Amino acid sequence: MKTRDYAGYLLLFSVWGVGCGSTSPAPSNENPHEDTNTSELRYAPCDASQRAGQFTVELGADYTAVQGRVFSGVVPAHVRRVEAEEGGCRLLRGRTLFCEPACGASRTCGEGGVCIPYPTARNVGSVSLQGLKAELSLTPNSGRFYSSGSASLPHPGFDEGARIQLVAGGAEVEAFTLRGQGVGALSVPEGPITLERGRPVTVSWTPSSSPGAARIHILVDLAHHGGIAASLECDGVADTGSFTLPSGLISRLLDVGVAGFPKLTISRRSADSAATSAGCVDLLVLSQVDREIRIPGLVSCGDDQDCPEGKTCRPDLTCQ
Repeated sequence: MKTRDYAGYLLLFSVWGVGCGSTSPAPSNENPHEDTNTSELRYAPCDASQRAGQFTVELGADYTAVQGRVFSGVVPAHVRRVEAEEGGCRLLRGRTLFCEPACGASRTCGEGGVCIPYPTARNVGSVSLQGLKAELSLTPNSGRFYSSGSASLPHPGFDEGARIQLVAGGAEVEAFTLRGQGVGALSVPEGPITLERGRPVTVSWTPSSSPGAARIHILVDLAHHGGIAASLECDGVADTGSFTLPSGLISRLLDVGVAGFPKLTISRRSADSAATSAGCVDLLVLSQVDREIRIPGLVSCGDDQDCPEGKTCRPDLTCQ
């Protein structure tokens, strides 16, 4: 199975090991794809300030994978502040929270300078998914991470428009149910995307003929390798085939700083969420594509050999 770092919306959910999963063909006396009406579904991801957990069903280029985890709460320092908004997009910046005295082991600084217990992964019981081309049942590994792992999922693992349902049986967190819609594979033109101050940029893709509840999510990260917590996010974009990133936010993001190998991530996804005792938990069914960002004057590098003569590769993976 392949996994992906969902930098824009999985800040808390890095992959630590692989859980156990099993699949079986859909029952012959029931067709989980027969009812494909998803008109009543709404696009409703968790707000980052409330997200304690997330499950994803990803349609990759040559795989379909399911994974997720639920924590006991939100890490406040992982919630970025909205610094500016324009044209349906937001500029997000990292926050520095201060606690005096400093928080001890297993604690983290919360709002208002008060230390809180550091959120830990929780067991939500057996997790089953219906609406895929094979029924899937997941149990958590020792790190309480859920993954389809070695389970042999067909690919593509679902039909476009299929009604997908995730049911968590409940354990340390009570039972909950989330719904999703099968999305079509996202197709984005090849080649880098150039960003410059003061210039809007249009991102293009092949639109879906039946988007239903699915929307487009766009994330621009210019300084991941430089340790700068800033990004431009456009969420809930209509699946029309193009969207223009506003010039004002592009300029402000560039002013924050850049590092090597900046990228733009675009995904077609459905999103549903549920409130639990731990916090908000959501389900994303998605197809995702990354594209290189080109910034005039920036040369990315892995070592000195990638740099022009007389320049060296810095820790932020840029030549100087």
